[in-house]
Amino acid sequence: LANMSHDIRTPMNAIVGLTKLMEHEKNDPEKLDAYIKKVQTSSRYLLGLINDILDMSRIESGGVKLNRESISLAELVEQVDNIIRQQAQERQQTFIIRANEITHEMLIADSVRFRQVFINLLSNAVKYTPNGGTITLELKELPCAVIGHAAFRIAVSDTGYGMAPEFVEHIFEPFTRFENSTTNKIQGTGLGLAIIKQLVDLMNGSIDCKSELRKGTTFTVYLDLAVLNEHKHLDTVNPDSLYEKNYDFS
Repeated sequence: LANMSHDIRTPMNAIVGLTKLMEHEKNDPEKLDAYIKKVQTSSRYLLGLINDILDMSRIESGGVKLNRESISLAELVEQVDNIIRQQAQERQQTFIIRANEITHEMLIADSVRFRQVFINLLSNAVKYTPNGGTITLELKELPCAVIGHAAFRIAVSDTGYGMAPEFVEHIFEPFTRFENSTTNKIQGTGLGLAIIKQLVDLMNGSIDCKSELRKGTTFTVYLDLAVLNEHKHLDTVNPDSLYEKNYDFS
């Protein structure tokens, strides 16, 4: 809480201050509309902080149980793409999705938590990559010795600010943030990666990080998931334009 006190106070102070200003602008719809949008932005950020705290608390107390449900990898990637591509476009970033040697599309996993791993890693990549940079999501199916299961490697790479080697060693510890003159200006709690690590552990997977200052970062997740009998094939398609989706489920 000591580490997060500033992050919590910042949006809360904004909300309190803006609502006071709104009281004096009831007859000015244009100013009122601008204040409302700022309050909504601060509220969403504050809600995100609270959700991270609750998520971490539930995970650490053993309160998170993974659901077993059928999921389509194609649909999951489409959902993630719809969210992240918009974020990347706002920062004039190139977002690339590559899928290699995927033969099992229908899997059994917790769709909410599985999607959360994708989105948290990719959102971080967007946030810590300057305008005009590149974010890449690579999925590859690996040989799996367990009958009825498929092994996957999920890599999220960026051409962002990168991190010092001594910080990478502590990257998955709660409330840990790499701080310099650039990243200090970026909002965050230092809980996102700790939550991802806990979720991947719950899925009996593993995650590692490689990073280099001013060159970028790559997070790699390895998961072994149960498969359904039905499956489709995923081919890689090279992008011809900046924001083209370069994957195809056929």
